Amino acid sequence: MRQLSTILLTMLLGCGNVQADRLDSLYQAIDHEISHADENLAKKLQTLTNLRRETNEAKTPLQRYELTLQLYEAYRSFRNDSAIACLNQAIALSQTLGREDLKAACYTKMGIQHSTSGSYNEAMHYLTSIPRDQLKGTVLTDYYYGMNHLYGEMASYTQDEPLRWQYYSLSARYRDSLLQHIPADSEMALDKRESQLYNDHLYEQAMTVNDQRMQFVKPGTHDYAIVTYFRAMDYAALGNTEEQKYWLAQSALCDIKNAVMDQASLWSLADVLNHEGDIDRSYRYVEYSWACTSRFSAHVRSWLVAPVLTMINSGYKAELNKSNHRLWILVGAVTLLALLMAGMYLYVSRKRQQLTVARNELRQANHDLTQANGRLSELNSELSTLNGQLSTLNVQLSESNRIKEEYIGKFLSICSGYIDKLEQFRLEVNSKMKAHKLDELFRMSQNEEMKEDELADLYANFDSVFIHLFPNFVDEFNALLKPEHRIQQPDKSKLPTDIRIFALIRLGIDDSSRIAEFLRYSPNTIYNYRARLKSKAVAGRDNFEATVRQLGR
Repeated sequence: MRQLSTILLTMLLGCGNVQADRLDSLYQAIDHEISHADENLAKKLQTLTNLRRETNEAKTPLQRYELTLQLYEAYRSFRNDSAIACLNQAIALSQTLGREDLKAACYTKMGIQHSTSGSYNEAMHYLTSIPRDQLKGTVLTDYYYGMNHLYGEMASYTQDEPLRWQYYSLSARYRDSLLQHIPADSEMALDKRESQLYNDHLYEQAMTVNDQRMQFVKPGTHDYAIVTYFRAMDYAALGNTEEQKYWLAQSALCDIKNAVMDQASLWSLADVLNHEGDIDRSYRYVEYSWACTSRFSAHVRSWLVAPVLTMINSGYKAELNKSNHRLWILVGAVTLLALLMAGMYLYVSRKRQQLTVARNELRQANHDLTQANGRLSELNSELSTLNGQLSTLNVQLSESNRIKEEYIGKFLSICSGYIDKLEQFRLEVNSKMKAHKLDELFRMSQNEEMKEDELADLYANFDSVFIHLFPNFVDEFNALLKPEHRIQQPDKSKLPTDIRIFALIRLGIDDSSRIAEFLRYSPNTIYNYRARLKSKAVAGRDNFEATVRQLGR
């Protein structure tokens, strides 16, 4: 049972960490977008400029009307007065075209825009001015939607309680009429059904409808921001503050990226954060949201944001006052510490003066001792240098003697062998001359095989003695080369030509002519061998041969 409780607690903590991480990521994304808000605003303004240019260049009144409505859609959530101005232009164009149906469509849009911005009298004027014979098709559904929205807004913000319920009743009637004229599975129908369930406190069912609405919207769009805002409201009603903050942040992020000025998500998120004590972040968010509200230029939004801004500003000032109070305490503590330090400094200064005389006497004694030590150190240094040089000479002499002993012994052995071979060759020549085998003798004199064999024996003897003297030379030599250029030694008893050249250099024979004479190559070939291997050295070619001369010591 205890293990099960531990596992459940671990899972809950893990989920909490994941939730916190994804919220932190969203907050960072929001902060990033706020810091780049000018860029998003510039893109939005450029889009509006392009639409205005296309509208001005329209060739027919109908084309200008359609482009004016597009410009209205671009301004609808960006700047309220410009959106209304676009609709007034569209109304004038519909009158020029003599199209009452287009004028009625503009009136419904004007009513919705005014109700959104809190101008309820103007909204009622436009919605009730639509001729009855024009209430059909999309105009009729927009009319029902506009009246439902208008009475819903009036009910939300009125201070008269009887009127509130009267407005809610009228809003519900228009909502029911709207639902009769649109498909039940449309996004608008789902929007109204979610609002109805929310108002009836059926929050779980409202969340289910919101799940269906999420399938209609594309992430990153303004419509996505609207749906996720209502999703956050559903979670808030269910008491899930973490999910509320997450979806408010998603909604706010979309609005900031799309330069939406008519927004509610960010200041709502700031309100939640302020209640949780995250004063700095809430102040930053509500300040940006207030700037957007000011640009949108709608009084109702200012009324909504102002209380939150005031409360957050008050909290921010209170936190600032606390910080100032702590700062004054810190300043007092630092001042007291400074006084203590000053007292300590005076005490230490007095003690320092007392020590000065003794220090001067000690300094003079140390000076005399230092000079004596200096002279002694110089003598020791010179002696160490001489000992080092002597040791080096002893090592070199020992090595030279060892090399000489090995090669002289081998040389005497080879000379003795050559005397035996010459004696055998003399007897064989003498025998053939006595037998008058001059042809065979001539062939023997032209055969260079004996010369090649003797050279091979010479090199084999050289290699054998060298490997005996320096058994690790090949490995140490390869360590000086880059890995891809290291020389393979198929026969461990023989040295490859490249290494044999540097073996001679290791023995002190570094003249290319002498090496060439020994190995039966031209001096130029020996030079090329040496240059090529130097170029493959790990540490460069400048000190390569000097390093080779130290191998095996």
